[in-house]
Amino acid sequence: MAESAWLEGASGDLDGEALTAPLLEWKKGLPEDLREVCNRIATAGGGVWLVGGSVREAMLGNPWNDLDLTTTLNPDEMLDLFPRAIATGVQFGTVTVRTADSETQFEITTLRSEGTYGDGRRPDEVTFGDSLNEDLSRRDFTINAMAIDLARNIIHDPYGGVEDLENQCLKAVGVAEDRLGEDGLRLLRAYRFMDRGERGVWQPNSELSKALLTCGHMLENVSEERVWSEFRRVLSGLNASVILERMRKDGMLSRILPGWDAEIDLQYLLKVPEKNGFACRLVLLASEIPNERWRRIEHDLRALKLSNQDRGLVMDLHRLLGHLPAEVSEYRRYRYSVGDLIESHLAIEDVLNPLEAGTVRETLANLAPLKAGDEPLVDGHLLSSTSDLPAGRRLGRLKEWLFSIQIEQDLDNPDEVLALLDVLDWKNTDPESWPDSDWP
Repeated sequence: MAESAWLEGASGDLDGEALTAPLLEWKKGLPEDLREVCNRIATAGGGVWLVGGSVREAMLGNPWNDLDLTTTLNPDEMLDLFPRAIATGVQFGTVTVRTADSETQFEITTLRSEGTYGDGRRPDEVTFGDSLNEDLSRRDFTINAMAIDLARNIIHDPYGGVEDLENQCLKAVGVAEDRLGEDGLRLLRAYRFMDRGERGVWQPNSELSKALLTCGHMLENVSEERVWSEFRRVLSGLNASVILERMRKDGMLSRILPGWDAEIDLQYLLKVPEKNGFACRLVLLASEIPNERWRRIEHDLRALKLSNQDRGLVMDLHRLLGHLPAEVSEYRRYRYSVGDLIESHLAIEDVLNPLEAGTVRETLANLAPLKAGDEPLVDGHLLSSTSDLPAGRRLGRLKEWLFSIQIEQDLDNPDEVLALLDVLDWKNTDPESWPDSDWP
């Protein structure tokens, strides 16, 4: 897009440097509706800047993801200017904007200053203003405290974020203990930002390293939901093993999951599957907690406010620890029951039981599909008419028992399944003791 298409709004109260050629090229890939939003703010007399993670990623040459803006216009002015805007956090100056022709959303926050953080979670008072300098001064790390004026092709970098990116160093804005002391979640954000993916692990400077130790108690002020949201991102990082080791040495891991004492060395051995990587790492952390103490694991995960889906996934994978098939019949039931979790389960077993896991992979690769597929050959109506059992728990459990044998023996004829009624002791035994298709 032509540079003249970007209209200049109010200027910032900071010196800036001209965008480099790579940044100008990166700018060309920004969406058209972003220009429309910025120009509308500029026409209304406001200043507007691209801030946050998108600037950081631009400096690293990465594609844009979320595009966050800051402006001199207050929330009421923004809501008047953009009728379709959503008041997502107006008490903190944030609205979410989208243009009439697009569903792409931009989070735009009014320039602000903040008072003290009495609860270690959020500022006691937010004051809207027009100082870009003051706004950037309240941010957590130097690599997140840069702003781009897209109309003037200027980057504002008052705290040396560009240099820190070049040196692969993580620094706090201002005094590290002050920044971490304001919001305990910044502790976990620091660990997350150490993991730079393919670029490796970046080290915090000495001041931030010290603050991570002295401010650890601030995590107690952060809601469990926010802790888990950030910790999940740490666990999903490419270099999570290194970060977890650092967190353990700093005492941070024990603040999140006290008593999960499995050797961190195990994390380095994990070949992270495409799916469920965070869950595999959690299971390895809990691998020395025996299966019979599953309530302890579930309690800790509930306390951390994992979603039902995430908690169930971790619990299922932990339940599978050490349970690998041996006979052909077991392989069939394992494949059926574990299903989509096989890759994740075997990735964990590759660490804990590598030889056995290797055998399982090889055997599964050569195991023929079930002749009858994954559905029972005998339904409830047929089984009821054959066994004279009425609908109810006993009939349902008998159906499960027969289905498990169908899978194990690879039966493909309903008559073969029904014939089992003549050899199984189902009339005089407790149905709760009958096998089913679950694994283990």
